[in-house]
Amino acid sequence: MKANIRLISRLAVHFMISLVLLSLLISFSISVMESLWPKEGDAQDVAILSGIAGVFVLFFIAYGLYIGRPIFYIVGKINRLADGLYSDAKASPYRKGGNKLKRPYRLYKELVEHLERLSETLEESKNERVRLDTMQKEWIAGISHDLKTPLTYIKGYSELLLAPQYDWSEEEKTRFLSEIQQKANHMEELIGDLNLSFRLEGQQFPVNLEKGDLVEYVRRVVADAANDPRAINHIVSFETDIAHIQSQMDVKLLQRALLNLMINAIVHNPSGTHLQVHIRKAAVVKIVIEDDGVGMNEETVARLFQKYYRGTTTERDSEGTGLGMAIANQIILAHNGHIEVKSVPQRGTIITISLHC
Repeated sequence: MKANIRLISRLAVHFMISLVLLSLLISFSISVMESLWPKEGDAQDVAILSGIAGVFVLFFIAYGLYIGRPIFYIVGKINRLADGLYSDAKASPYRKGGNKLKRPYRLYKELVEHLERLSETLEESKNERVRLDTMQKEWIAGISHDLKTPLTYIKGYSELLLAPQYDWSEEEKTRFLSEIQQKANHMEELIGDLNLSFRLEGQQFPVNLEKGDLVEYVRRVVADAANDPRAINHIVSFETDIAHIQSQMDVKLLQRALLNLMINAIVHNPSGTHLQVHIRKAAVVKIVIEDDGVGMNEETVARLFQKYYRGTTTERDSEGTGLGMAIANQIILAHNGHIEVKSVPQRGTIITISLHC
């Protein structure tokens, strides 16, 4: 509203100044014609009228170019935006090497600046869509590979067990079945991630909140993470100065979120990394997951909770779906909380979960 008022005021002032300038030019033209034709009569009258007409024509041509140039730019800019052309290096309302508008464009300053910001936003959105599309295609290819790999194992071991020409020992059969079960569990985890992610995104799931002791609950989740085979060479600990905190939570979903965050810190850090989980309580309850591992750069931190992102800070190949961290973030948001991540390369990462109890 204020921008509109400023634009209208500027146009009104500009119009009044233009009328004053036109009046001065007409007066000057009359004076010149009278000096050239001092004798009163038809010749003088024709000369004065011709001078006034010439002043009007030249003035309105110059005024039209001055006013019309930015209008043509604005209309052209809108047409280019409608055609999906968000950047135009050839036509710019700004002076070279600066952010100052050229003089004719200052009359429509707010409108031009809004159009430029809109153009930049649309260009960024377009680039982001392209990046996400590329990431999604790579993610789909990765998921296909991740599903195909355990399926190949399952099929291979099944064919070995069913092969009539071999007489397998009970120990060998047990080993084959153990491999089949392990690969089947991995496939189930992948499919579960896919299903849960889409349910969370579409908010087609009920959050079954129940009251419980958050401190004891987190202690058990930390114990589960510490007992995970992938954490065998890591040091996992839990600390808190608070004995009990009563909180409303979805036991299954919150466990999934916390485990995703802890296991992510384990698998992406080398052996010997210390993972510490502790609880603080002030205005809100904070669950802090801190490690002294390899840390992450700014780009990884910024994209950590993006869907399909499968970045890694180690040489280890990514075996996840690229959905685990996004799922964790969605679950915390469903509990009216939020996650904050701070990380320094080679110094470690701190993930803070804030929950309103």
